[in-house]
Amino acid sequence: MIQLTDITHGYGPARSRTQVLDRVSLVMPTSQMWALTGASGSGKSTLLNLVGLLDRPHSGEIKLAGQNVSGLSAHEAAKVRNRLIGFVFQSFHLMPRLSAWENVALPLVHRAVGRTARRHAAMEQLERVGLDDRLYHRPEEMSGGQRQRVAIARALVTQPRLILADEPTGNLDSESGAMIMALLSRINREMGVSILMVTHDEALARSCDGQVVMQDGRIIQTVTG
Repeated sequence: MIQLTDITHGYGPARSRTQVLDRVSLVMPTSQMWALTGASGSGKSTLLNLVGLLDRPHSGEIKLAGQNVSGLSAHEAAKVRNRLIGFVFQSFHLMPRLSAWENVALPLVHRAVGRTARRHAAMEQLERVGLDDRLYHRPEEMSGGQRQRVAIARALVTQPRLILADEPTGNLDSESGAMIMALLSRINREMGVSILMVTHDEALARSCDGQVVMQDGRIIQTVTG
């Protein structure tokens, strides 16, 4: 699903660029759940942003589902993101004035899906994450764990092949975090959606199919099994 070859990336002008990723290579099989771990500043979130086509590498090659996406234009990258990728963030990124189903349906607006079809699709995903009784609740009316489940439903509504999750349990208590991890595992197992997750939680990382350990912009260890 994900193939990275000699990825380098940094910030700032070329002469004084701060290197963040240094010749990173990785192959993640389809339909597995992997964790990216490492100290703050090791390059985990930068790598996730590159895989999510939110940024472009300075050199190297990124393939998603067999397609080379390294040099896509912003418009082409947006089309691939909308077709292949769902995102889950630590801070949920929900629109406060919208109900749960309206938040979940937002990605379908960019596909010009009609309101009735959007609502039906959103309701289906909210039921999948156990929130069919919260369709009309706004984010402020829900707990942190419920808001993260809404965010996961939103990531699923476009039927992606890959979910990228950046510290999905980072803002949650241990019980809610365990529920979110169990939900992601079930989605991976039952739907075959590939999941790449940044986490500082070693226990969560060890429960994944693979764990990638990063340090100073490089992958220093890959554990599978």
